[in-house]
Amino acid sequence: MGSQQLERGLQASVKIFEFARGRLEGLAEGEECRVTREEMAGVKKAAASMNLTALVREAHEAENRLTLELHMLRGIMKREHTDREANRARVFEMFRRYSADGVAAPAAPVAASTASGNPLNAPSAAAVAVDRALAGLERMEQSMRDIAPVGRVNTHGAGLLAAKLKRDALVAATEDARCEG
Repeated sequence: MGSQQLERGLQASVKIFEFARGRLEGLAEGEECRVTREEMAGVKKAAASMNLTALVREAHEAENRLTLELHMLRGIMKREHTDREANRARVFEMFRRYSADGVAAPAAPVAASTASGNPLNAPSAAAVAVDRALAGLERMEQSMRDIAPVGRVNTHGAGLLAAKLKRDALVAATEDARCEG
């Protein structure tokens, strides 16, 4: 609609310009030009078509609509940002809880990307990398829980392996002594 209206207005403007140029082309400085009633009606009609108020009104309506959409998008992005920060805090809390050795560790400060108040700012590459690492960690932990659903053990595995090796050596020595005797 807008481009058609603009095209009609431009064509009418060219028509009036060409008419005026054609009439004034052969006239001297003080000479008068006669315009018939039909020609003047055609100029009036072309001038009415040149009125671009509908185009201006349409442009204002589009601007108002885009401004409204921008405000709505800002609100949506603010809610998305809040959800993302809440999810990151939840993952950090889970990480802190599962990595503590039975003692409540002090909570590490969350690297919040809320330094700027503009919710349309994209997260930094570091924030995205942290999010991906935490999501990967959460997926690995969930996979481990799915594979072997056992309780949490606060005992380091190296001591258990060393004790098992000593026991295996002792059992082997006992069996060797029994076989010899």
